[in-house]
Amino acid sequence: MSEFIGTKLTMNLGERSYDIIIKSGSLENLYQFARLDRRVAVVTDSGVPAQYAQRVADQCKDARIITVPQGEASKSFKILESVLRQSFVDFELLLVDDGSTDGSAALAHELAKKDGRIRVLEQPNAGICAARNLGLQHCRGQWFTFCDDDDTMLPHALETLLILAKSTGADVVRGGYRLLRANAAGTAVELPHPPGQAIIIHKPAGQGYLQFLQQSGPQFVWNAMYCTNRLGHLRFDETCRKGLEDFAFNAAVFQQADSAAYTPQIVYEHLERQGSTSACGNPAAVQVRLQYLPRWVQAEYTAARAWCPPQQLPKVWSARQAEFVTFVMHQLRDGRLPPKAKAAAWRSLQQALAACPHSRLDFWYALRHNKKQGAALFLFRTHLQGLYACLPNREEKLLQ
Repeated sequence: MSEFIGTKLTMNLGERSYDIIIKSGSLENLYQFARLDRRVAVVTDSGVPAQYAQRVADQCKDARIITVPQGEASKSFKILESVLRQSFVDFELLLVDDGSTDGSAALAHELAKKDGRIRVLEQPNAGICAARNLGLQHCRGQWFTFCDDDDTMLPHALETLLILAKSTGADVVRGGYRLLRANAAGTAVELPHPPGQAIIIHKPAGQGYLQFLQQSGPQFVWNAMYCTNRLGHLRFDETCRKGLEDFAFNAAVFQQADSAAYTPQIVYEHLERQGSTSACGNPAAVQVRLQYLPRWVQAEYTAARAWCPPQQLPKVWSARQAEFVTFVMHQLRDGRLPPKAKAAAWRSLQQALAACPHSRLDFWYALRHNKKQGAALFLFRTHLQGLYACLPNREEKLLQ
């Protein structure tokens, strides 16, 4: 093999590290590899020597250098690529810049110039709920959905959900999803979950409403599509932070929607990075979620009342309460809160449940339908909540 003359840059990402090889003379002769007689966005990061980007820009007719902070997370545009490559092409993509300082806004505007389906909205940093609300305010389509920056929308996602919506006449439709979580080394690990079965419900659904929630899984917003005429007036609660905003929004959706449909066909891939909002288990983040718990419980109860005749509401609500108990136990296990904070969390949950009629917990029903929730209810009723941390933690094993 002939001797290599050039430069090697190593991207240090743990197990995902890789080398970038720049052969001597390649940047000076870039015309051999790319068209330079047009507008070009040269995207680089702060860890790459600035002269390399400048050499590229100097050879272009019209170039703009965009520098983002060093690291993969700051330049993750995978979700944009997956949306723009959908099999269904007649849509508008709203990119909301939430006060970014890393060059993302400039790149978003460059993309908008190249694809007329993209519209860029900007606001001072106010958080994910405010960003989504700005998008809802400017939404012009018949249907709307959401996506997060590290995720992937599968190629037929929009087409699949639209076909389901039109064939069922549902106000909200949901699809299956794949959940990935980054371990300490940065490697994405899939966290398997039951896909559920296809289901369609119309008000009043009674226990059919509970079955829909059980079959479609946790009520995230990124694997769902909503009818703008029926639900476009809803907004996210901007006081809700650290991972409960999806559940609270969907509780509001079910208060208004008259029908819903679910298909287990996977339409979305969601990645939780270390320290992301939904995966963050530090004590401060957990406490923020638990402080919002009473409002989430009340919103869920209002939704259950909207869907269930009075004679069926007690059993449906009992099952939903098991969800809250398990949620709190899971949060306290991962957040490692001090004893006083744990006691306060349980008092908050008990007060929230007591504020809703039909607060009886059905341990045997929960055990038959979900062993984890059944175990959580047993520990809750026997005041042995701390033992939840001793139960097998499948996610922890997968992430090792």
